[in-house]
Formats: sequence, structure tokens, C-alpha cells
Amino acid sequence: MRKFLFLINFVSLLVFIGCSQAEFKDLNKIYSMEDLAVIGIKIKKDFQTEFPEATHAKWGFLKGREVAVFRYPTIELANTLGKTAGEEQTEEIEVVEKNIAHGPKVEKTECRGHKANKPNSSDVYKLNIKLNSNSQFSNIFIINKAKLFEDQMNLFPLKPSWMECVRRAPMYTEFIIIGNLVILSEPLATEDSEGTLAFLQETADKLP
Repeated sequence: MRKFLFLINFVSLLVFIGCSQAEFKDLNKIYSMEDLAVIGIKIKKDFQTEFPEATHAKWGFLKGREVAVFRYPTIELANTLGKTAGEEQTEEIEVVEKNIAHGPKVEKTECRGHKANKPNSSDVYKLNIKLNSNSQFSNIFIINKAKLFEDQMNLFPLKPSWMECVRRAPMYTEFIIIGNLVILSEPLATEDSEGTLAFLQETADKLP
């Protein structure tokens, strides 16, 4: 009986140690920008804003949404200056002037508050073209329909100029600090704050 209880306690201890290591394994790790590529983040451009002590401040895309990454040389800087940067870039305020609903230091903004303002690819305005099946252009269209659709998106943007922007808010609504990285994300049209944070946590969990 004692041997049995000892075995149970020993297994429980191993499980506890394993869980603890899994939970805290990345707290002291310094991540590189290459680590972001491993988990699928496609970096596009730099921020124009200068973030003190940050080695990188870039934005890109991951799984159909826009994300941003601020990288710092140390974990301490990420948890101090990085935390401030994350708060400043996600600061949403009440509308008191026109449609401005973002803090003064927010660089990237997004129109929200209208059905057509939601970041959803289904809002693309589609161009209907009637083609003569006997025409030469018809054959060209069939061959190059992907290129034509790409050009069509440029002609008809997701948010037409005549569409009123009800509330210009921060592009990124939530952020997470993992090691020396600050990762920000825009929300999907169908999710709340908890959903965006869950996406960020899943992203952080995949870092090598």
C-alpha cells in the first residue's frame, strides 16, 4: 500500500514539474525575428513611430488578420517600455471630436462601427462582367481570371471613399508580452476581446 501511494505521489510530482516547465519555459527566452517566421507571421513593413530601445517594430499578417511585433533586446525592456508601447498603440477613447476613437500615439487605425467597416473579406464589392463566349476577350478572361480579380480589388477597395467612417479606432485592440516580444493583433469581426487575447496566446504558445 505504501509503495502504491509513493508511486502515485511520484507520478504527481513529475506531472507538476512538467506542467510548471511548460508554463514558464519561455519567460526567460530571447526570441529572434526568425522565430516569428517559423510560426507563420508574414512581416510586411516597419512602423513609422519610433519606439525607444526597440530593435524592431514591424507589422504583418497571420491567419487572415493584421498583427504587429515590437522586439526588445531584453525581457525587462519588453515588460516596461514594451508594455507602454502596447498600451499606447491599442488605446481606444470615447469619441469627443468627429469620429476619433483612438489615443494620440496610435499609428495604425481602422474604421469600425459600421457593417461595411468590419475587417472581413466578404465585404469586397464585386464587379459583374458579361462576356461574349465567342469573343477573344472571353478566352483571355478565362486564362487570366485570377489576375483580373486582383485588379478588381484595387479598383473597388474594401471601404469605398463614400462610405462614412463611424468610428476610427486603433487597428490593434489587444497585445501580449512573451519573453522580449510584444505581439499585437487586430480583432476579427466575429470575436470579442477574449477571443483576440486567446488568438494571441495561441500564437505565443507556438513560438519555438
